Amino acid sequence: MTDQFDVQLDEALDSMRDMLPKSALLHLEAKLRQIHDERPDLKGREVVSMAFDVLEGDKVDKRLGMEEARAGIDEAAAAEARLASMQRIAARSAELDAVEARYPGRATIAEALADAGISWAYLGLSEEDGALAEEIRRGFDE
Repeated sequence: MTDQFDVQLDEALDSMRDMLPKSALLHLEAKLRQIHDERPDLKGREVVSMAFDVLEGDKVDKRLGMEEARAGIDEAAAAEARLASMQRIAARSAELDAVEARYPGRATIAEALADAGISWAYLGLSEEDGALAEEIRRGFDE
């Protein structure tokens, strides 16, 4: 036997069939039925209103989840870039040590390189690699 809710639901869904993709329509129907099952005391309009509120909340939750995933991807990419930079620095550590030994007393590796007339690029390192090399060397000195 079909109850009044099912009749109202069928009418509402029929009016939306042309507006929503089938997957969205099925999701909406499932949400409406879930709310009606949990709250049979609510009228059709109240169930629909609550369903749309819940779906809006679901959308926000999914957006937050995507933002968290994107942040995780960004963090992983940054960690990967830092590792690659550290590997480039390690591969050039002998040259960096030689320049520092040749120009002692310089406050930074960059100063020693400048006095030697050498750039980070000459050593195959980027400016960002240089900043990390300075950070790593300062960490060893402290």
